[in-house]
Amino acid sequence: MDLKRFNISVTTFSMKFCNELERNKNVVSSPLSAEILLALMTLGATDPAHSQLLKAFDFPDDDFIRSSFTTVSQKFKAIKGVTLNVANKVYIKERPYDLVPEIKKDAVDVFDADFEKIDFSHGAAAAALINNWVESKTNNRIKDILDSSSINDDTRLILVNAVYFKGNWKTPFNARSTRDHPFNTSLTNTVNVHMMTMEHNFKYGEDQDLDVQLLEMPYIGNEASMLIILPNEIDGLPNVMQKLANGYDIIGAVEKMFSTKVRVMVPKFKIETTIDLKKLLPKGRKRMKVSEQINDGASTPAAEPTEAMQVDDVITSISTLDCVDTY
Repeated sequence: MDLKRFNISVTTFSMKFCNELERNKNVVSSPLSAEILLALMTLGATDPAHSQLLKAFDFPDDDFIRSSFTTVSQKFKAIKGVTLNVANKVYIKERPYDLVPEIKKDAVDVFDADFEKIDFSHGAAAAALINNWVESKTNNRIKDILDSSSINDDTRLILVNAVYFKGNWKTPFNARSTRDHPFNTSLTNTVNVHMMTMEHNFKYGEDQDLDVQLLEMPYIGNEASMLIILPNEIDGLPNVMQKLANGYDIIGAVEKMFSTKVRVMVPKFKIETTIDLKKLLPKGRKRMKVSEQINDGASTPAAEPTEAMQVDDVITSISTLDCVDTY
């Protein structure tokens, strides 16, 4: 596995993905969820969607996907000190539809996915079944991800990914140090927020080309951390995201970070965002270089009957993020 190439590919896709999100409000998203689903679709897709998806992610071939995501899945399971659940499921219409054995093998071996046959003709019941699964995999944090109106008797295949992360800071903020403080949301607008504050040794860096400051805050266990990228200019975020989407080597910048005492001020916040991936991907198709067939349903070979099966839904993504003081 070429880990650096994979990391750059994931980072670049993530920034392209984030560039398509709404820009005039706070947003939390999990590009990893979209990439896992699209990688699974790539392994099962037929040309031209298959070739275009490989190109979009800068993946040389299917074996690169298999080795990369298998390694990542194993790393996720081995992370200590935090809770990280990544779950994938394929819902297939009841008889006569099924997936060919090769695709099922990839889904299980590479993405640790589950399968379930489902009666899509009863939209409300099918949606409830899927929503209950997502809720169970996200510690009841994510609910009602799928609306029954998006399911009907013509639905044949739905891919679902759920990611749940919970971690406690290795060095927590003291609630007694939290104070109201002005926060710039734009060049012309400032709001008062609950600002958490501390002084501590963290990994810190500056990147002149990206015009940002970098801060890494580890969670308990030291195997997961939050990387904060702060533009030096109040209105600098769009330029930073565009450079990252164009392939800027943020990993190289992170590798140059060093440990030093830093005064950290972070807003206390809770954000929840709903993203319709099926609508988002066609919107950014040109910039993300994702095949237009994603909007129409990338073809996936079916074992029975022999016609191609379409991916009817790349599931809506609902993400929540809490950043709070803890003692």
